[in-house]
Amino acid sequence: MRDGAPYRTAQAAPIRLKCRLEMSPNAPSRWERVRTGRVRILWLVLGALLLVSALPIGLYHRLVLQLSQDKLVDTERVQQTDLTRSLAQEIQLFESNLTQQLLSERQILTLTGLIDNVEDPAAEPKVTRLLETFVETNRNTFIYLTAVGKSGKGTSASQGNFRAEQDPFVARALQRAFVTCLQSQQLQVVKFRSDPLALAPANRPAFVVAVPLKDVNESFTGMLAAVVSLDPILHRLQEASVRERTVFLVDHNGRLVAHEDAKNFFCPWGGRQRQFPCCAGESAAAGASQHGDGSLF
Repeated sequence: MRDGAPYRTAQAAPIRLKCRLEMSPNAPSRWERVRTGRVRILWLVLGALLLVSALPIGLYHRLVLQLSQDKLVDTERVQQTDLTRSLAQEIQLFESNLTQQLLSERQILTLTGLIDNVEDPAAEPKVTRLLETFVETNRNTFIYLTAVGKSGKGTSASQGNFRAEQDPFVARALQRAFVTCLQSQQLQVVKFRSDPLALAPANRPAFVVAVPLKDVNESFTGMLAAVVSLDPILHRLQEASVRERTVFLVDHNGRLVAHEDAKNFFCPWGGRQRQFPCCAGESAAAGASQHGDGSLF
């Protein structure tokens, strides 16, 4: 140092460096392509994951639907079975009540002493009065009631203007009933029941039922016969025919006895009175009775 001047530290002056980065004009487009490619790959991955996760869910859903459908079918079959069994029991009870009512009326004729000769002119008014009272108290079931003697003549009572002799089918059924009751001892039968009939004008289902009249010596003295309406059974079938379900009644030969749509289900045979035909091709639940041979009629 000169002249005693203090030492000074030498300092270097800062050097400013300028660096200029210049990008190629194709650089942005390349970056965008890279970013777009990554996005596409991401969507592809997400779609693959969604497909993989949705496949088992779809299969499970289909399996659940199939199981539910099978369960509904089984439930419907059980309901149909229970319904037909219940209807069969009701029909059995219906027929049993009819038979008991006729037997009770026959017992009244026995107690009054009218059973020996119901065609006696002196007894005819009393017999007619008994028949009219019986029909009046059973308007839902008994349309016509008659008591005849050995010669086939007697008296009757009916609802409204119904006349059995004017209907060939009913008259023919009553003739068969009389022959069966006449030969009841040889045939070992206690009652007669006809094939199902359809009463005009609305094709009301009905049938003929008869029991023989006998004296104290068990000798044949006549017949007590009735034309019975199946309207109570028909109403029950109509109540059960809901939710696209059709319930009908057939006999042991497969012929239709009662259908909830009685106006359209009958065989176009000649005459006012028509028998119901077989119910071919009808897909429905059949309510049939388990009576002896497997049917009510």
